[in-house]
Formats: sequence, C-alpha cells, structure tokens
Amino acid sequence: VRPIVFCPPQQQHTHQKTLNLATMAGFLTSKLRSTALALAVSLILASNTNVHGTTTLVDSSGALNKAIPAIPTTGIVALLTSPGTTGSLFPSGDGVSVESTDSGVIIQAPGATLESATGLATGNGAAAAGSIAGAVILGGVTLADAEVGLANTRHGRTLAELFASVVRSGKKGAGASLIVAVQGDGTDGGVDAEAVTEEVEEIFESIAVAAGADVSLEDYFKVDAIMVKSSDDVSSVVSKASSAASGSSVIGSDKSFSTAFADIYNEINNAQTADPTPVAEASLACYDAYSRASRTSRAKISMWKHRVSRGHLVDNFGPNADSLMVRTLDLFDRDTMSAAGLPIAGEKRLEMRAKLQERTEKAIRELF
Repeated sequence: VRPIVFCPPQQQHTHQKTLNLATMAGFLTSKLRSTALALAVSLILASNTNVHGTTTLVDSSGALNKAIPAIPTTGIVALLTSPGTTGSLFPSGDGVSVESTDSGVIIQAPGATLESATGLATGNGAAAAGSIAGAVILGGVTLADAEVGLANTRHGRTLAELFASVVRSGKKGAGASLIVAVQGDGTDGGVDAEAVTEEVEEIFESIAVAAGADVSLEDYFKVDAIMVKSSDDVSSVVSKASSAASGSSVIGSDKSFSTAFADIYNEINNAQTADPTPVAEASLACYDAYSRASRTSRAKISMWKHRVSRGHLVDNFGPNADSLMVRTLDLFDRDTMSAAGLPIAGEKRLEMRAKLQERTEKAIRELF
C-alpha cells in the first residue's frame, strides 16, 4: 500500500520529482540491458554533481545554435557517440549538446556514419567537440570494429575528421586525453590496447601526411584503449576523462566557449565544402588504403621480430623484405587508383605513398 503524503502546493513538484527519481532508481537496480543501460549512463554523467542545464549546440540538421549561454572553458570532456552501434552502453543523440556541471563540461556529439556524406553524419560535430575538449571519449566501438581495423569503420571516419581539425588548428602540445572505449558483452576477452593505439596512430599519420604537416599524434593526444562491459565501466571511463580534463583548457583565454565552438565548427564545414565530393571520397580512400597497407606490412615485420627475439634467423630475409615492400606499395596503389587523376587528392596520394614507403623501409632496416 502506498502511503498518502500531503504536500503544500509549492512542494508538490519537488515531491513528485523525488518519487520519479525513486522509481527510476528501482528500475535501474533490476537487470539492465539495451535502453536501460543508456538511461544508466545519463545518470552516471550527472552523478555526484549538479547539472546546470543542457544546451543544444548543433541540431540534427547541422544548424549551429546562435544563442549559446556562457559555458566554462576548462574541464571539457567530449563524448563522441556512435549512432550505428546497436545496444551501445553510451547514450546517443541526433545533435550536439553540452551540459555544464559542478565537475566540468560534457559535450555529447554523434560520430560519423558510412551511409551519408552530409550534415553531422560526416563527423563534423564530433570533430568540433573533440577539438576544444581536454579529454575525448570515443564510444560505441565494438570488438569487431577493433578486430577489422578502425580505419575501415565509421569510427575511423570520426577520428579522421577530428585529427584533420586539430592539425589545421596547429595547437600542438595540448596533450588532451583520447580514450577509445571498446564495448564487450561480458563474455568477451580483453582488448588489445596496443593494437588499437597503433590503429589510431596510423589514422593520424595518414591525415598529417595528407596535410603536409610534420607532426605526430603525441603532439595532440594521449591515447588509451579501455574495455567497457557495464554501466560501472562507463562510469569509470567518464570519471577518468573528467579527471584528465580537469583544470585544463584547449580554448585560448581570449575566447568564450560559444565563440570557440562556433569558429571551429564553421572552419570544419568550410574545409569539407572546399573539396568536391569525388575529391573528398578519394582522399578518404587514401587514408583507408594507407592504414590497410601499413597494417599488413607491420604484421609481417612483427612476425620477423618475434623470430629474431628468440635467436632464430629469418630465412631469405633480403628477397622476402623486397617482396614485402613491393606488395605493400602495390596494395596501396590498387586501393587508391581512383584518386590518381584528381586534383588535391592525387597530390595527397603521392605524398602518402612516399611516406608509406619510407616507414616500411625504416622498419625493415631496423630489423636488419
């Protein structure tokens, strides 16, 4: 029997809110799956802190909000979600939104998709959010995504847009945290954090080469790959990101949050518009091909390194090394043929091919 509680009019709303929260808490203590987990994350993001309101920065159509209130410029965490991941432990929305809390600022933005080349599906909102954050969480990554290679997934496209944005900004030394949250279902093994980090480095390197920038991933991000299997794991990841971003700011002291976000979002959109669709698609193909060819050669060289570390010789090392170099470049050439005759993309293709050759030759020489 539910007791009858009489409240003065001014307290009725507060009492009803308390009842609603109690009902939600009781629901979340049951076996949580799918939608319930997403609701749990929403509570986690606001746990032990006061949320001062949620503001839409960019709506689902890609339109920028012109009336963004004053938001702190320190302690910013960007949560890049994946609309294409079924049963994701991270919540996902159609637009880019920001929440200001006592412990910092959380920007939630949808990542890129492979089905569309317009609006937020290109990853421009996620790139803008990540570019001004002290810590970035890439959510919705599955073990299958990690195994097939991030460069071949929607997450690779999201990261490519983010890296292109920070490289254009030229703000080296920010040292923001980048956490790749790989989702398992509780029965899976662990995640190969080193392999995921190498994948992320390859995506960054392909972007830097295409931009003609002599920079490395460490100039902008410190990468960590973490397995998440439950809402508790998600809470831990969010807490870690908040701690990493605490007290730090990527935004200059001369800009407000609204100005900084609007500037970077418009810059990303202008950069995407500058390349006609065929050129942009060819450039993406070059990034993917670079990562794929580099990963193939790295796997073979790792096998040789393992053999050498045990004191064994590599039979026919010279001919095999030559053959590996030829196959690596042939694989890249085959997968980037569409970019060969296009302006901009064709030049990027040649630069990336030269970088791939240089990197592979260096690895072979070091092993020799």
